[in-house]
Amino acid sequence: MATKPEAVDARITLKDVAQRVGVAVSTVSKVVNDRPDVGPEVRQRVLEAIESMGFRPNTVARGLRTHRSDTIAIVTDDLEGVFTNAMMRGVEEAAWTAGMGVLLCNTYGDPERERSQLTRLLDKQVDALIFMSGNRVGARPNPSVHIPGSVPVVYLYEYGDPTIPSVLPDDEGGARLAVDHLVSNGASRIAFLNGPPAWEATRDRLRGYRRALEAAGIMFDQTLVRSSLTWQPEDAYSEMVELLRTASPLDAVFCGSDDLATGALAALVDADVHVPDQLQVIGFDDRSLAVHQRPPLTTVALPLIEMGRTAGELVLASIRGEAVEPGIRLIPCDLKVRGSTRD
Repeated sequence: MATKPEAVDARITLKDVAQRVGVAVSTVSKVVNDRPDVGPEVRQRVLEAIESMGFRPNTVARGLRTHRSDTIAIVTDDLEGVFTNAMMRGVEEAAWTAGMGVLLCNTYGDPERERSQLTRLLDKQVDALIFMSGNRVGARPNPSVHIPGSVPVVYLYEYGDPTIPSVLPDDEGGARLAVDHLVSNGASRIAFLNGPPAWEATRDRLRGYRRALEAAGIMFDQTLVRSSLTWQPEDAYSEMVELLRTASPLDAVFCGSDDLATGALAALVDADVHVPDQLQVIGFDDRSLAVHQRPPLTTVALPLIEMGRTAGELVLASIRGEAVEPGIRLIPCDLKVRGSTRD
């Protein structure tokens, strides 16, 4: 039966616990640090004393001795990004399993703010850094302060230095999943409503679209491809209207994001085109809005939690002293089939 804790006193020390149990201070230290060379009966008595006395190890002092804080820091430029929470959850799951904590810093894309945040994190002796973005346009610039080689770094949903491990979704593979699904449902004139050309994801998804068509023996037709100026539904609406005017008849439209698909669906409703009977629609991302479309949107799901978990596992492996190869880790996407395409 657990002992009822006494009032917690921050001044309680290893020596106090040792005197309560009648053992050496070094024995209490071994129990606190989970060393194996303590007998089970003594270990149990020490643990009961720790609980009842409310003893808390001085993690700051221990960090000064070991140069460890048991903490992974996530540095993001977009705390409110639609993908941020899911990726953070994946990192936190990996960290929790390893007994590590997570710190989060938002730079808002400000280099001076990033410099200040990184300096503070390094002063706190964080054990690793994960730079995370909402899929930055272009490659990440080098960090604004020098990061010691003893602090592992991983890029999460960022295109950066090829000498640093990075974790990305397989956007090209996800696009191929979408087009393959449409082809298997009899579509051959498949339009592609893509996002702004400057985005890395836009380029990868276009490449996947083309390669899936080629693999199916369908000639790529540039007139069936539209690039929206933004990721917003209103721009997609205009592009879909133009596709219906110039490229009909169409069997299907593959959209580079769920927001773009939202605009495309609205244009199809206004044009009295029935989905999926007359024209099938697929999105990309699997945001929460996808299941609430009418009809519910078939979409490519980004593996956000798994991406975060992978980034966490990579830095944890480095912390353990394991060799971690640089370069990109592509995490496969998944296709969520719903009512906007035929089964």
